[in-house]
Amino acid sequence: MEIIPRLHRISGMRGANAYLLLGSSLTLVDTGMPDSYETILAYIDSLGLDARSLDRIVITHHHLDHVGSAAALKRRTSARVLAHPDDAVFISGEQAPLPPQSPVMRFLFWLMAPLMPSAEPVSIDLAVRDNEHLDLLGGATVVHVPGHSPGAIALHFPSEGLLICGDAIDHRRGRLGPPPKGFTMDMGQAIASIRRMAELEFDILCPGHGAPLVGGADERVRAMVRGLG
Repeated sequence: MEIIPRLHRISGMRGANAYLLLGSSLTLVDTGMPDSYETILAYIDSLGLDARSLDRIVITHHHLDHVGSAAALKRRTSARVLAHPDDAVFISGEQAPLPPQSPVMRFLFWLMAPLMPSAEPVSIDLAVRDNEHLDLLGGATVVHVPGHSPGAIALHFPSEGLLICGDAIDHRRGRLGPPPKGFTMDMGQAIASIRRMAELEFDILCPGHGAPLVGGADERVRAMVRGLG
């Protein structure tokens, strides 16, 4: 689904949203669950594009539903993988992924572990940090938004009026809010990150889950922040 020219939300994803940015080469933001790579490659093909032109994969944070297909896509396309260094150790497999914060969710994860897929580790080719500039869609700024995970990032595109926020802002059932409590490492830090994003200017918000918000997205985020007290 094309959101604006050169920005697509890939249809048919399992897990988190994945966004495809078009240009002289292709950039993918997040990769969905471990079996999502075929969906992503098929979507690129449906646009009449060559998947071998996928040059970069930007990971917003290390959770399975965002990084699950990164390794498979890197093998098939030779794309470089970009992530914040504070999450890179989990994505690369140097450290085990952080468990859910909720005791109930930790128990459920333990119970379901034999049935759960796991993300294949993938090396990070380029560590990206707060305020770093990326040459995407006329220019993107990396915004470090810790809380949901230590190295969570958003991408702000001032010239496009666009913010891709991963799970740093939740959008499910038509409502905006903080990221899910059970999977968020530090909710106080997460809310501070939301307040920082609310200071940015963006007409379009592309979250990790739920439909993008097109038109007045920054005002809706500010209204949500006011409701947080």
